[in-house]
Amino acid sequence: MRIGVIMYQTSTSKGQELVAQRMVSYLRRSGQDAYLITSVYHDGKPVISEESIGDKEYVLIQDDELNIPIIRVSSFTSRWPPRRILFKDSIHTLERIVNEFKLTVLITHSTLWNGPEEVAKFVEWRRNIKTLGVKQDPLIFCHMSHFHEPSPGRYSIVERSFRIAWNQLSLKTILRVADLILVVTPFEREEKVKMGAARSKCILFPGGVDDYTFLTYGSSRPTEVLQQFNIPIDLKIISYIGTVEERKNPKAILDVAEHLVDRKDIHFVIAGKDDSEYAATMKERAGQLSNVTMHSELSEKEKIQLIKTSYLNILLSRMEALGLTQLEFMFQGIPVITSGIGGQAWIVENNQDGIQVDGPDDIDGAGSAILELVDNRKKWEKLSAHAKGKTAEFALTRLIQDLEEALTSKIERETGMSTLPAEVRQTLPEPETVIQTWSRGTNRLITTNKRLFIQRGRHSRSTTEIPYSSIKSIQYIRRYDWKTLLSAGALSFLMFVHHYVTPILSRSLTSRFVSIITLVVPSITQNLSQVLADIWVIPISVAFILFLFKARKGYALNGPSLSPIYLPPSFSEAIDRIRSIQQEQVQSPSTNEPSPEAPEITT
Repeated sequence: MRIGVIMYQTSTSKGQELVAQRMVSYLRRSGQDAYLITSVYHDGKPVISEESIGDKEYVLIQDDELNIPIIRVSSFTSRWPPRRILFKDSIHTLERIVNEFKLTVLITHSTLWNGPEEVAKFVEWRRNIKTLGVKQDPLIFCHMSHFHEPSPGRYSIVERSFRIAWNQLSLKTILRVADLILVVTPFEREEKVKMGAARSKCILFPGGVDDYTFLTYGSSRPTEVLQQFNIPIDLKIISYIGTVEERKNPKAILDVAEHLVDRKDIHFVIAGKDDSEYAATMKERAGQLSNVTMHSELSEKEKIQLIKTSYLNILLSRMEALGLTQLEFMFQGIPVITSGIGGQAWIVENNQDGIQVDGPDDIDGAGSAILELVDNRKKWEKLSAHAKGKTAEFALTRLIQDLEEALTSKIERETGMSTLPAEVRQTLPEPETVIQTWSRGTNRLITTNKRLFIQRGRHSRSTTEIPYSSIKSIQYIRRYDWKTLLSAGALSFLMFVHHYVTPILSRSLTSRFVSIITLVVPSITQNLSQVLADIWVIPISVAFILFLFKARKGYALNGPSLSPIYLPPSFSEAIDRIRSIQQEQVQSPSTNEPSPEAPEITT
């Protein structure tokens, strides 16, 4: 597959952006040709100029930091909706990208920006063109909203009402047009179904744990990061990793730390992007607490080390679609103390994977939960084991395999390749489009845009694959079963002249012949000569009937390295289609494959 993953910007800390970037990385690692299609912005700041993009409207960059190929397109920050980045002239740009990179799958991320909307229009446009009779290559559309309801606690009434309108209008259209919908929790799936999405389209894809990165830094010493922060390694570390912003509510963690300041065996670490005014007030207060260390954004290695050396993870977020970081802590067997908001209620099962407190402002509850797990090692071990076992199935390697299977199934149905045996489909290097199929008796012929497949047999079918370039001539033939007719004629002649030739032939030969016949039909022993004289006409009669039945016109496909392959005359329409496909390939200058010559016609 050739896949374009579409997100409005890149980031090294934000959850939705990380999911999109990792999706590209893991798809490429599994052998797919995947690209990230995004704006010129990284964490809200332009990383390349619009001038460097030029008239083409997009530029392909191999990003060394993210280690994936990125197609950055002309874009701008919008005044409304706020905090959003939009693509310029997106449908025209998208059409050029799809054609140049021959994309077969588009996966859009997030909501409230024009990427998913324009992709839905683009896909519907192509479907309409196909319906009107113009050939279109298959293009599968998949959408991942990272959805959560507009919160009155975070948004003003003006912005909240706009988000509601976007969900009711744009998102409903996207859900209708999309072939697959990725949901991060079962809660989101139910919301999407209420919006009109088909349940069969929804696939659970909870962000995913970057298991490859954990494996990469698995041998590093976790306590290195504590030494770097000047934290004694014998303390119980309660960690928060994420953007320092109001939605995540990290100030509540400072309240919990202040509440537990007398516990000298407990230390809090808050780490994440901290370049906002909100973060500045956090730093000032954190500096006054002896049991808190606050650090800016961590490297991947530092993050893995901090997770591994932590005793607990804490998140008292006011709004959370999922909680990707919590999955990462649980993947290493670290229980989570959470406000239980949004997707957290599903990720962290209370008293199973961690402890849910009574909302984001339950400071006393969070403090009590920490003390309970610090002082009760047996309960900590129980929660740790359950968390680790639960999140093993959320490793990105496994989730991407499931996604690939779903996309492949959609492509096979869209292209008609599902009509071929699974073992044939698995060997094809890239998707092909089935143009037409024919079934005649026990024979079946399937034409794709690149080759034809001939299946023979009713139950145990054999499949022959023939590239069009291998067919150099189509021979019109008449087929007669002369061998059967001549063999039966010889037998009838022998039976007719039996009593004349018996004296001439040796007695042993004739006796052996007689014994074979009497063994098969004992009742005719006494009058064998008379019987042979009467039934000599049967073999030639049966053979003549078979000769007439098998005598038919047909077609033989010939090539320099191809043994003649016979097709019955009932496949005349298929022969016309093969010839027209070959002619199209000869005339098409855009194909990268050698153009086959038009087949020679012989009779």
